[in-house]
Amino acid sequence: MWEIPNIFTGNAFSAVTLTTMINNVPYAPNFLGSIGLFAADGVRTTDVGILARNGALEIVNTSERGSSPEKIDHAKRDTRKATASHIAIEASVYADEVQNAFADGMVSGQPELETAQGLIDDRLNGPFGLRARIELTHEYHRLGGIQGIVLDKDGSTLYNWYNFFGIAPLAAAETNFGTLTADKGTFEVQCNQLVREMLKELEGLPVTTMAPIALCGDNYYDQIYSNKEVKAARATSDTGRESDVFKEIKAFSHFYYGGITWINYRGTKDGTVGINIDEGRLLPMGVPGLFQMLFSPPDINGMTNMKGLPVHAFMPPESQTSRMAVVEAQSNPLTLCLRPRALRRLTKTG
Repeated sequence: MWEIPNIFTGNAFSAVTLTTMINNVPYAPNFLGSIGLFAADGVRTTDVGILARNGALEIVNTSERGSSPEKIDHAKRDTRKATASHIAIEASVYADEVQNAFADGMVSGQPELETAQGLIDDRLNGPFGLRARIELTHEYHRLGGIQGIVLDKDGSTLYNWYNFFGIAPLAAAETNFGTLTADKGTFEVQCNQLVREMLKELEGLPVTTMAPIALCGDNYYDQIYSNKEVKAARATSDTGRESDVFKEIKAFSHFYYGGITWINYRGTKDGTVGINIDEGRLLPMGVPGLFQMLFSPPDINGMTNMKGLPVHAFMPPESQTSRMAVVEAQSNPLTLCLRPRALRRLTKTG
């Protein structure tokens, strides 16, 4: 007669094993996460120092040969501290849920440990599991990052990178699509100006691979796609129509015009995670180091001061009972944009 082991102890349910399990599962569908806009890395502390250098290039006056050279002031350095946020959620597996797994094991004479482990895995990595919820939260934070202000679920501010660097955002760029015509190129000129202003704000960063993209809410995207100027260009294939994500269905597709890739961002059904339906968000892709998502270590014994991962999972001993096992997943992200003035809110008038 074999003994039924405590299925929630042992290496199969250790913090290291569960963390490996949850990080090996592919990301849930999310646009900003999938395009790799935010460089993800782990850090060993909960506080991150950000060095700001305020310098400018100036024209140098001519001088007489042999005279003393003009002295310049060194760029001022200012190190500021930002603290990683903390996201933690838990789920339970009850003994009754495991009961039938062991009943099936009676046939083979061995307890079905893998089935019990499968229940834990479902709580962690199922379609409504802990990882999926954390990934959705990461995307919510990334959407804040491309706006320069990262919000919490309740609307409070986690990071305002404009205030952090002591700068103000550029004014929203407004367009009256009703006044555009097929032959004047007014909107294309405005796009060029937006890109020029973006490049100016990226001074000091490598921009050779920079590609402007605009994430658009539904109504704003439809205005861009269907206005007379873009429609006329599309008729002559100037917008690269063949690059649409969906060939037949145009919803949530993208096209190129005016040096910008316009993307209809698909958010959650309730709009909680997404772009305002009447707005767009212009940002630069392909600028190394501009957007970063840093992950601090978890508050778990044995894992402090280790390099943080996007998600950590473990079973807190103090939460386990004779009838219930509790599994927790947590993430400690710092979602950062180093040049928030390069970001632009786009709106429509008229």
